[in-house]
Amino acid sequence: MTKKIMVVDNHFIIREGLKLIFESIDDFDVIYEANDGQQAINMLKNKKPDLILLDIIMENIDGFGVMTYVNQYCPEIPVVVLTTVDTGENIKKMLLLGAKGYLLKDASTEMIANTVVNAVQGNTILQNKITEIISNDELYDTQNNQNIFNLNPTEVEILSAISQGSKIKNIALKLHLSERTIKNHLTVVYDKMNVSSGVEAIALAVRNHII
Repeated sequence: MTKKIMVVDNHFIIREGLKLIFESIDDFDVIYEANDGQQAINMLKNKKPDLILLDIIMENIDGFGVMTYVNQYCPEIPVVVLTTVDTGENIKKMLLLGAKGYLLKDASTEMIANTVVNAVQGNTILQNKITEIISNDELYDTQNNQNIFNLNPTEVEILSAISQGSKIKNIALKLHLSERTIKNHLTVVYDKMNVSSGVEAIALAVRNHII
């Protein structure tokens, strides 16, 4: 079944470019388009895309407003941010609101497609440039790079693999463990870090220089 994508961006050429990208990918298509946050929210009241590609800077309601709405009323829809906004504070805010990925608009076609495919599957990928920004941002300075969550080496390796978009199955094969064991490790990681999602765990791990 074709996955329906909603693109929310105030630039027509960006929306058209994204449509071309996903026309070339099997089982994905840009079905809904909105040129600002208000239009996106209005559409979401009766449309249910499988994923939202969201810009931040828009008139009327910006990307943060849309993300807040999605978080409250349709949290099952994964959101990938695609923007020019590259400050650590804004990246952190979007991730804490529940974004499944964060890309800058200079990301490659392959990176955009890979992030979207993974987000629909429940995985999270952060562009390398984004992890660097987070690591260097003063909001993410921590206690001498210590692993304050007491994650063991296996847990750190699993979390690092998840941040790069690796699937549970592939991680299990690499570590010679069962998929159930990998999932159990992740449950322990979330408990240690006091989070409820992969994106929160990744953000905290990057913040604390664990991965």
